[in-house]
Amino acid sequence: MAASAPSRWPSTLYQIAQLLDADGGILLYRHDSGTMSVIVSPNLIEMAKDYAANWQHLDVRAERGFQAFSVGHRDVVTDRQYFSDEEISTLPIYQEFLIPYGFLWSLSASVSPTSSVSVMLTLLRAKHKSAYTEEDENQMLAISRHVERSLSLSVRLMDAEAERLGLSEALDRVSCGVFILDAERRVLLANRTADQLLGEGLAVLGGQFTVTDRVARRTFQQRLDAILSNNNASSIEPLALESLVVPNGDRGLILQILPIQSSIEAPVLVSARAVVLAVDQEPGRSFDPALVRDVFKLTLGEARLAALVGAGTPPCEAAAKLGIADATARTVLKRVFDKMGVSRQSEMAVLMGKLFMLRHP
Repeated sequence: MAASAPSRWPSTLYQIAQLLDADGGILLYRHDSGTMSVIVSPNLIEMAKDYAANWQHLDVRAERGFQAFSVGHRDVVTDRQYFSDEEISTLPIYQEFLIPYGFLWSLSASVSPTSSVSVMLTLLRAKHKSAYTEEDENQMLAISRHVERSLSLSVRLMDAEAERLGLSEALDRVSCGVFILDAERRVLLANRTADQLLGEGLAVLGGQFTVTDRVARRTFQQRLDAILSNNNASSIEPLALESLVVPNGDRGLILQILPIQSSIEAPVLVSARAVVLAVDQEPGRSFDPALVRDVFKLTLGEARLAALVGAGTPPCEAAAKLGIADATARTVLKRVFDKMGVSRQSEMAVLMGKLFMLRHP
């Protein structure tokens, strides 16, 4: 698992591609400036250099893909769903870039771990192979949940310039609480934010990490057990990876549990098996899109908009942050209201506030 070591993403992407008979994997993420950056499987390195130098500003596939995820009804798409056969046979991004490198079929999933980062996972399949099937799409959806959770930590570590810092120092620069556990739930390493969160909601008893609320503790233990007892991260049930809200005084903490393989370079973490991320949901802070998606049965694109608007961000500002038009945001927001059973922004904010147990003064 690449969660705690961003440098492992290239090899992880290749392993993911093999699961779906693909020939390469790409993480494409969009900056606020509009430029694109990529992390690719090792066999796509030369292709990625060509993309960065010549194609990122001409990549209509990426533009339509991010747009599809922002407004669409699904978190997984293929090119055939937003490009016609004629476009595929004529557009330069296909005819002059993808096909000369031997690729044609692509399958993409939205794996944006926060409201502020747009990330797309794409698996490329060679042009001589068959197109992706509905079964492939469903498998990709399940895999994308694992990727999304791993990115939750990786993005924060990359922001903390983890490659230039020791792991401990890098974790201390991460804004959320990070607890790294072994197979016995013992805390091997915790950052400063994690230490500050111990108290009303979280505790370390007898060296073991636990949740203090009785009801939340049962759910947390079930999900942690599911992760610790499974040596194959890709076969862990998606439910075990869903975010969990636990009481913490007058508001809720959002917990995410990530599996870790035992091949971490840091000697102190040789026995590490899981990472628990703890986010303090302060009033006015945008909600965790993945949790909003899971609770209200939204797509990730819908949830990213709902997370911002539900925290008080005006729809026009939320649209700008997500890179979509105001009219598009209004259309998506109407669909979100219908799914959540509310009719206005204030009602959605109250509903989401109850979910995260926020009590405003």
